[in-house]
Formats: sequence, C-alpha cells, structure tokens
Amino acid sequence: MNAHLFRIALCITLCLRGGPPLQASVSDPLRLWEIVELSLQARRADPNPYAAISADTKEVLLEVRFTGTGGEAKGKQFTVAGFWDGGRTWKVRFAPPLPGTWEYRSFSTDPGLSNKKGKFRVVEWEEEALAKNPTRRGLVQVAGSGRHFQYADGTPFLWIGDTWWNWTKREIKFESYKTLVDDRAEKGFNLGQLFVAGNGWGRSASLLDTSFTVLDLDLMRKVDSMIVYANSKGITVWVHPWWSRKDMDKTIGEEKIKRWWRYLVRRLGAYNVIWVLAGEYNMYNYGNLGLPFWDSLGHMVKSEDPYRRIVSVHNTPPFWDGGAEAPQWSTAETLHQAPWMDYNQIQVGHGRMANEMIPEIVRASFAEKPAKPVVVTEPWYEFVEGNPTGRDIRFGAWSAILSGAAGHSYGGGHVWLAHLPESPAGGGPWPLDAGFEDNTLNYQGARSMEYLAGFFRQIPWWEMLPRPELVYEYPRDRYCLANPGSEYVLYLRWGGVIKLDMRDAAGTFNYAWFNPSTGETLETKTTEGGAIRAFASPALYPGTREVQDWVLHVWK
Repeated sequence: MNAHLFRIALCITLCLRGGPPLQASVSDPLRLWEIVELSLQARRADPNPYAAISADTKEVLLEVRFTGTGGEAKGKQFTVAGFWDGGRTWKVRFAPPLPGTWEYRSFSTDPGLSNKKGKFRVVEWEEEALAKNPTRRGLVQVAGSGRHFQYADGTPFLWIGDTWWNWTKREIKFESYKTLVDDRAEKGFNLGQLFVAGNGWGRSASLLDTSFTVLDLDLMRKVDSMIVYANSKGITVWVHPWWSRKDMDKTIGEEKIKRWWRYLVRRLGAYNVIWVLAGEYNMYNYGNLGLPFWDSLGHMVKSEDPYRRIVSVHNTPPFWDGGAEAPQWSTAETLHQAPWMDYNQIQVGHGRMANEMIPEIVRASFAEKPAKPVVVTEPWYEFVEGNPTGRDIRFGAWSAILSGAAGHSYGGGHVWLAHLPESPAGGGPWPLDAGFEDNTLNYQGARSMEYLAGFFRQIPWWEMLPRPELVYEYPRDRYCLANPGSEYVLYLRWGGVIKLDMRDAAGTFNYAWFNPSTGETLETKTTEGGAIRAFASPALYPGTREVQDWVLHVWK
C-alpha cells in the first residue's frame, strides 16, 4: 500500500469507530491519482451486506462526498459509494484527479458510518516519476480525435494488451502473478485483460458462490492486490466480471449480474482499470438475456462510475457455434451508436482464416461514424510455440495498427489460460504446452509484441492515419500508416520491394528498415520526396530464401 494511503487509512480506521465527527488531515500531500482509502465501522450488523445491494436503484448504505476546496480542485465534487469489506467494515476509495485541497464527508443511515469528515492535500507528480509509471497519468480515456486513447493528462496510450483470462484462480501464488506482470511491463505491455469472475471457468476462479449471492472476500482482496500491483508497474487492468453462457437468464439472471457489477464499480473504481461488460456477451443469443439487457447494463455501469471511465464489451465471432445466432466480428456492427460504448472491440477468433480477417474487420470498424477507437482484443493465440508462427502474430498486430486500430492484444503460452505448476489447466480442444520446462512468456510472438511496443514509443503514431492507397506494386496486403509529407510506416508482410507515393512530399527524408522479429533498426539512409519511390527490403530473394517480414519507416 502506498505510504500516504496507509497513513490516511490507518487514521480513519482507528478514529472513526464512534464519537464526534473526525477532522482528519494529512501533513504530507498525496500525488494525483493516489488512492485515498477510508475504512469505517458500521454500528449495525448485516449477515450478508453483499446480497442486500439493490440491483435496480443506486441506493447505497454509505456515500462519501469529496469536494475540492483549493487549488485546481476547487469547486470539483465527486460522490463515491462505499463497499462492504467483511464484518461491520465498510470502505470508500477515491483517486483525486486534480491537485489542491480536498475535503470529504460521509453520509449513511448507519450512525457509525455517517458524518465523518476530513481533508487532505494533493500535488502533481514529478516528470521523472511519470516516466517510470504511466498509470500515474490517470485513467485511460478516448482522445479528442476519437481514434485513439490517452491518459487523463493527455499523453497518448497505444493499447498493448496481454490476455490474463483465468488468473483469479485461488491456487495461483502471488509470486507467479508478479513474475507475469514484471515480464509484461518490461516488454512494454500496458494493459492486462483480467476476468474478475462472477461465474469463472470453474469454481476455483469464481468470486461468487453457486447461488451468486455470497462473495469470497479473501479472493476479492487478492484481486485488489493484483490490480494494485499491475498499476504499480504501469499496467492498466481490463476488468470483465461475467462470461456469457447458454441460458444465463435462468442460471444467473439480470438481478445478480447487475449486483456484481455495482459492487465491482464501488470496490475497484479508484484503480486504473477499464470496464468491459462481459466476455463474449453475444454467445448463445446474448445468453438468452437479449441485446436490450446488455445495452441497459452498459448505461448502468457508465452512470454508476463517478469517473465515467471508458466502457466496452467483448464479442464472439460468427463462425463459432456460440456466436452464430448473434453474429458480429466487431461490436461496431451492433453497438457502435450506443452512447456508453466508448470503443469497439474485435474478436476474429483463432486459426489462419481468422487471423487473415483482422485488417478487413479493423478497416470496417474504423470507418464507422462517429469515430471511436477500435482494438483487437482476441486474435489468434500463440497456443504453442510455432503454431501460429511469430510471423503470424506480427501480421495480426502490425496489420491491425496500420489499418487504424488503437492497439492490439496478444494471448499465448501458459498465460492466457493460467496454466501453472500450482494450478494446472486443461487446454480442452486448444493446443497447450503441457510441461513447464519452457518459459512460455518468451514465445516469439510475445517478443514481437515487445519490439512493436518499442518501435511505436519512438514515433508520433497518434498523428498518423491509414493510407494504403499510397502503396504501389505490392501484393494485396498493403499496410501504411502516414502523416503524408512528414512520416510513413509500412509493413511488408512478404519482404521484397515496395513503392511509396511521395509525390506530395517535398524535400529530403530519412528512412530505415526495422526488423519486427528482432527489434533491430538498420542503418538510416536518405531519399527525396516528389516522386513514387521504390524501397527494397533487406535479405531479398534468392539471396535469402526464407520469407521475412519487415517494417519501413520514412520520416522528414
């Protein structure tokens, strides 16, 4: 726990057990987006406060109003709902988005929780600290262009995601999770797709019991720690609490789905997370709940969150049986106009046919109006090394981003299914490296994502748009991201020779070849604008007979 957070939480835990309202203060200031956690003790006991959460109204037992009284925060106000954390303990978490002085006051029908007061001061981070951990820049949001993401301070965010579907399993050691997070942070991943499961892929990963009315608080606290640790390493966590299944209307029901969502928004809402309504929400005709239910749930989640962070939903592709009755390659085909839908997600599914669909689906989603970011959140996974190849993974990622995607997610190895020595997972129909001799964190595709992330950190990609029409005399796979006259990035899936239309680009340009399989950038050379220019990639056939993909970077 952050030291400033600990001081506030300790003071309030010790002092708010009764008596007059407390005027708490903190001499040492917090930083922007550091979490203030207030822990209060109720007078009245409830055998199961979780089950008492209303699924139909915003009625809550505890609310705390945070009001800015000085500095940039002056005049701003956030009302944050509390959550139950066992016994008579209730907590509220708040991440101050502006520097200055903040005051708070609690409201409740329980006298042990009501009319507690205090204040604290918030200052900005130093630039060096921001560089070390970008989540200190605030929550991820949609940029003004509608095409990409940014942190709250305006810093562009290129989504480089990793798939952590089943990591809430009880048996998984926290050290194993830290190893995962440390590796992904070092490789440049900035988003982890975590299933915070109301109905997990088995009882081991489910935070609710089979009646969906009893919460496992020990596992919930472990999830808190998981998100805190990921955030501390600069990784935003993509939270989805449900997995759509057949007859979900009967086995769970609308009320219990909404209740779990309300609890998670209140408990996790101060962390650097992104909301996703459900995994593969359209399976089996929307779990028999119907599209209107999921649309209404999106509205509810958006309205419940005091930060109004970005919300979306994860789809299943039409060629799978579960998605055939509600077909959609992308959420843009069904929910693009929904006001709560902040960005579109694509799942093409797995296999070569699915992988080849990526640029086509991205382009169609990118063309929808109004503009909304689009991300491939489930491409072909690198289930076992060599199937698919690292080059297949690179094609999916590079073709997506150069076709207009605001980022791309990866899945592979032991990570996507959480297959670990302390918690083995059956692969079912999917290929799986059953043994633990190899470090699947370092599959070729994972390293390729590392090199992709490093490449884009060096250029203003957010100023560029897809311009495939600038590519001449290359096979159908024409991928060009450009700010014409200034900068161009081209992906050559087959290597070889490519021609770039630079007739409207005046002056001298630098260019260099980037090897997306090794991260190596070759010698920088120069060329002139004003014409269609040909560029021959390194290692041409027949001198090199193995097919190699290359990235060409041309800049003013």
